[in-house]
Amino acid sequence: MKPRRTLAGRTAVVAVTLAVAAGCTSGAGELPGFEVERRDVEFRVMARGELVASESLPITLPGAIRMPFNIAWMAPEFSEVRAGEVIARFDDVQVVLDRETTALNVAKSGFKLAGTEREGELEKTRIGHEVLRVDGERVISETFAQADERLFSRIELIDALADLEYLDVEATFLDWQLETLDQRSEAERNLIRAEQQGELSKLEKQDAALDMMELRSPADGTFIYAETPWGEKLGKGKTVFPGMPVGLLPVRGKVKARLYVPEADAVGLAAGQTVRLRLDAAADRQYGATVGSVSPVASPRNRTDPQKFFIVEAEIDAVDPDLMRVGSRLRAEIVTGRVADGVVVPAQTVHGEAAEAFVFVVTGERAEQRAVVTGRRSPDLIEIRSGVEPGERISLVAPAGRG
Repeated sequence: MKPRRTLAGRTAVVAVTLAVAAGCTSGAGELPGFEVERRDVEFRVMARGELVASESLPITLPGAIRMPFNIAWMAPEFSEVRAGEVIARFDDVQVVLDRETTALNVAKSGFKLAGTEREGELEKTRIGHEVLRVDGERVISETFAQADERLFSRIELIDALADLEYLDVEATFLDWQLETLDQRSEAERNLIRAEQQGELSKLEKQDAALDMMELRSPADGTFIYAETPWGEKLGKGKTVFPGMPVGLLPVRGKVKARLYVPEADAVGLAAGQTVRLRLDAAADRQYGATVGSVSPVASPRNRTDPQKFFIVEAEIDAVDPDLMRVGSRLRAEIVTGRVADGVVVPAQTVHGEAAEAFVFVVTGERAEQRAVVTGRRSPDLIEIRSGVEPGERISLVAPAGRG
């Protein structure tokens, strides 16, 4: 498949196009073409990017409180901050509401505990009164049971004896209630105390969270927003958790280049390749760098733009700390390879896949399809290792009906 030509990539083919311009023809009935010749060619991939920190001090929320924090405000990115200066504020509305609810629950637990203690005292008083009543009724029943059998009927005597048995059982039950009252009351109070302690712990956590509603810089430096695991910059409205970086303070002079290469142009990228950088703020100066890594897959830079890019990290040979600041935009040329005394043609002239590539060799008004073996390539240039010879002309376009 032919690599797609981009506006940035056309720069790499200008030299070849100009060199063969003299060989191009525009006569009636002839296909536009050029004469093949050997030359030294450098393959380049164009990219845009920015400077990022290679070494920085992370600014994170303390990890003691495990709860989400919603960012309400952050200091402007790339602004200079001082140690102790507020760099972020969090939305405390929900935390304040939750704390009020928790404080109310703590107060309710206190009232409930006091009420349980009062109920225990009242229950003890009630049991005491019941014991006195049973003792009084026992005296009456025993007196009646010992009366002269001639004065009462047999049924009345049997009822009196039954009353004594019932009063014995009732007295035993009241004794059990009195003996276990303290134990039952204490168990209920312990349950309330446990609930109260849980609410107090929650209240302590919420008070600690309110103390964290302002995040301060630990040192002087340039404040850079941290990124989410999905590559998005943090900002107002985003949610962070304790232990998660909110921002970074880059170490002065510790920067590297992060380049974004469109997926269609990412041909032949590899670690160790030479990079030439030009900052937008100082376009007249060129800096050298070396590719450190290339992302294994292409991905969009943000959720709103579907275009995919390969991310290239490049180590700068000589950092200018006064000029090279984190966030500075730049342009770059990545040298993906060189061909010495070889045949290199524009990518548009090569058709088919790499294993079955072919070109159209022009003779007068006729075009002959010929298989070729390709080598190195860039978004706009392809090396032809065999199949054509210097002096032959190749069509810049496919003949009608044969593309």
